[in-house]
This record gives sequence, structure tokens and C-alpha cells, in this order.
Amino acid sequence: MGETHIHYVDADETWKGRIAEEWSETAARHMHIADGFSILALSDGDPVGLISVYWRRLPAPLAHTVESYIDIIEVLAGFRRQGIATRMIELSIERAREQGAYQLRAWSSEDKVEAIPMWEALGFGLCPATTYPGGQAVKGYFVTRVLWREYPGRKEILA
Repeated sequence: MGETHIHYVDADETWKGRIAEEWSETAARHMHIADGFSILALSDGDPVGLISVYWRRLPAPLAHTVESYIDIIEVLAGFRRQGIATRMIELSIERAREQGAYQLRAWSSEDKVEAIPMWEALGFGLCPATTYPGGQAVKGYFVTRVLWREYPGRKEILA
């Protein structure tokens, strides 16, 4: 079996319909275009990975601070463990830095055991937490990577 070539593209509104048809309505609904960005991993023109990030202001007293939040990250089962999710996160870090976002954050449920080492390897801190979507308790982790360190009068980019 030959090596699969993956390339990455910025998704626009035209991709939402295809993602809805080929993946799910839920995945398409979580794609951000105007209020963030979505990146697709393509193999032979077909989407095999998706990451979508949106911008949001932090609450007071940090209301002047914008973060980037990963709303969805998915890689099709047959394409996992090939570095696709890692590359999409790296591209998202670059984009978030370009936009001046203070941090990149996401949620990972504890059943996503293969994701935890990836987040750690990419320099994300993990904070155990429980969320209650639809009233049902879901245990997992908020994952965060700070992108900028602010000092009086200047910002420093973090590696």
C-alpha cells in the first residue's frame, strides 16, 4: 500500500454541504467560516480530517482578551495515527497567533484516550472537568495552549 498524500485547505461555505452529506449535519454545523476558520485535510480531493476554530472574548476581567476555541476536530477512522490531527492543530496554532489570540483551547472527553498524549505532546495543559450537555455528565479535560505572554508594553510569542 502506497503512502497517502494529504494536503490542507481552508474550508469555505461551499464545503459545508459536502461535509453534511458525507460526514454529518453535526460536523457541518460546527464549521466556522465568518467567526473563525475551518481547515480540511484532503486525500485525493476527499475530506478525511476537519478542524474548526472560532474566536471568542474571555469574560471580565479579561474581556479585552480573545481566545481561539476548537469547536470540532475529527479524522476519519482509516486515516488516524498518521499525524493529520497534529498537523491541523499546528496550522490552527499558526492561524490563531496571526490573529493575536491569547490561547488555543478545546474540550476532550475522557473516552478519547488516544487524544490525551497528542495534546500533551503539542504543549497543551490539561485541566480535568465535567460538562453537562443536555443535563448528562461528561468527564474529560479542557486543554489549553497559551500562545502569547503579555508584559507591560509588549507581547511575546511563545514557542
